[in-house]
Amino acid sequence: MTPTRALALALLAVSALLLLTGFGITYNGIVGPLTFGLLDKATAQLVHTLLWGPFVVLLLLHCGGRL
Repeated sequence: MTPTRALALALLAVSALLLLTGFGITYNGIVGPLTFGLLDKATAQLVHTLLWGPFVVLLLLHCGGRL
């Protein structure tokens, strides 16, 4: 696996987690049971807030290769 591919997959994973936790904040009545109670509103808010830093770093690294 090339570093570019690994970076793209990491960005995809963090993006998916951001999306899931965003829905967990907004629609906690649906996402909570779908994650078997693992992602309640407070946990979703915490994880969502903590993921913004890695998301921005990965996005800049991903886009920086094309500039």
